[in-house]
Amino acid sequence: MELTTETRSILKQYRALINERRRQYDLPPITTAKLIDSMCEYMTCQYSVYLAGQFILQGGSGVPAE
Repeated sequence: MELTTETRSILKQYRALINERRRQYDLPPITTAKLIDSMCEYMTCQYSVYLAGQFILQGGSGVPAE
């Protein structure tokens, strides 16, 4: 997967924050892949998401009704 430098930096910041908090509870650190999986899982629980310039309504086709 090709990620921009900015995206890698953002993921690194989130992963560092999460792992710092996980260490407080003696939990193992997460990987970047697990972080991305968790973000995708979170998005599926939202009513709608805005990705790549498009609003996507969950549970629908994403195509406006006629």
